[in-house]
Amino acid sequence: MLALALFLMMTAAPVSAPAVERLSPREGSPSLGPAGAPNTLVLYMDFECPVCPRAAREMPGLVESFAPMLRVELKHNPLAMHPKALDAAAASRAAQRQGRFWEYHDLLLAPGPRDRATLLAHARTLGLDEAAFLKDLDDPDLRRGILAEQEEARRAGAEGTPGFLINGHAEVGWASLPWIQGIVRAHLKKQ
Repeated sequence: MLALALFLMMTAAPVSAPAVERLSPREGSPSLGPAGAPNTLVLYMDFECPVCPRAAREMPGLVESFAPMLRVELKHNPLAMHPKALDAAAASRAAQRQGRFWEYHDLLLAPGPRDRATLLAHARTLGLDEAAFLKDLDDPDLRRGILAEQEEARRAGAEGTPGFLINGHAEVGWASLPWIQGIVRAHLKKQ
């Protein structure tokens, strides 16, 4: 009996570490990591940017590597060269108003079109209230908020995407997870 118990313990699947907390407040910025973290890295992204998905997929690992000192907030910077980026950002915020930002964000990271029909199809995939989604997608206040984030990125010196801002230091572009870890490490407030 003891041998069987030892065998079962040794062959049991390892317990995985808890996932990084994903917050999707109805208003404000969605975030990864603890709300009370002493450092916040802002990721400015554009859903049509070909590099942004690589950076976005590394953010949970970044938060884990600095736990509990770091959280990542996602903000939008829809570049003028990407004609459907503003609509995609608005669609993600419309999903956020239904508490489903991160799920919608994950769909937008996949390659594919960003036309209105696809944005609506993503909302249907997630079971969002379609009428509320469409109303929010076209909400001028929601779009003004996105453009305010774009202006915030410009003022911070993070005009391209992906753009990063931590404790007053801005970076634009993406190299790798170790690269962004080095930037965070260099600008981290220890508290």
